[in-house]
Amino acid sequence: MALPDGRALIAGSERVAAFFENALDENGLLKTCDFRDDVSSIYKLPTFLFTAGRWELCHKVLDDIKARFMQPDGDFISWPGRSGLERKTSNPRQQLFWPYLNTWIAMASHRLGRFDISVPARRYLETYYNPNVGGFGTSGPFDKASNGAKYDVGIFMSSHLGLAFMYFGDMEKAIAVGELMGRFVTKQTALNEYFLLRMRGDTGELVTELPEDLALYYRLDRSKPNQLFFMLGYPVFFLYYLSQATGEKKYIETAEKILDFLLTCDESFFSFFLSHKCAYGASLIALATGKDKYRQMSARVAGYLLSCQTKEGSLDLGLPPMGTLDQTAEIGTWMKEIGLAFVRADSKKK
Repeated sequence: MALPDGRALIAGSERVAAFFENALDENGLLKTCDFRDDVSSIYKLPTFLFTAGRWELCHKVLDDIKARFMQPDGDFISWPGRSGLERKTSNPRQQLFWPYLNTWIAMASHRLGRFDISVPARRYLETYYNPNVGGFGTSGPFDKASNGAKYDVGIFMSSHLGLAFMYFGDMEKAIAVGELMGRFVTKQTALNEYFLLRMRGDTGELVTELPEDLALYYRLDRSKPNQLFFMLGYPVFFLYYLSQATGEKKYIETAEKILDFLLTCDESFFSFFLSHKCAYGASLIALATGKDKYRQMSARVAGYLLSCQTKEGSLDLGLPPMGTLDQTAEIGTWMKEIGLAFVRADSKKK
């Protein structure tokens, strides 16, 4: 498979934009959708539409999200009348990562100047900040009564919220998360085998005892196929942007260590759609360092993703309809961002 250049990836993102322009009505609602009432069907759309330059449509989708899903406390809930985790969304993975979809919506709103959404959303997200370790709880707000022990702090969610707080202008929290990323890497003692993804919220020690049915969310095994590689992709591009903001090269060095671990992982890494965030991160570290191994890493994954695109512009990944929409919006975003990183890198060489 020939590796794509930047223009091919940008063109792929434009095909995704055409797909969503056809899938949404004049009010920004999905035309035919059995799960329209689930916020998980559209929470990534504002980021994609913003990145694609479809700002009018982006405003419409955000208007809908605000009207139907935003709560007085700044949280986003699909079914407020229900009890338990399922009131958030029907997606069980996102029930476990409660502020994940919130953060996508908050960042897109802030970037578009929709402070009516981003400011209350930020206030809610701030409750997840754990001052003990300088990161964010994965599934619940910081609990003072337990001194943070109630909820683990993860490398994935902390980098996600760390990027959001960089957009909000809270560099104190963003830098704290950057330092946390460094500790996550230096505390690993078995990098030849796996990468542990969570710390205790009270002590900052890596979580080594894994729930049997949720082990994928706690540890990334180097030799096993189809791991949740994106868990280590998000920290990479967060660290790139933090290095930009601070001028500190150490954050790039930490990102390289993460990428170098991923490069030793099972070959499925290069043909699995959940490597998408890693491809984006690698494209930025290639831009920062000029190292071809990261450019090749990004291009191989991006080429696979392009090969999954249908004539209509969506991504055929063998997922249920809601998952297809979710991943099409996200991968369309990364196609554009990776493409731009490649174009910028190529212009540097001229």
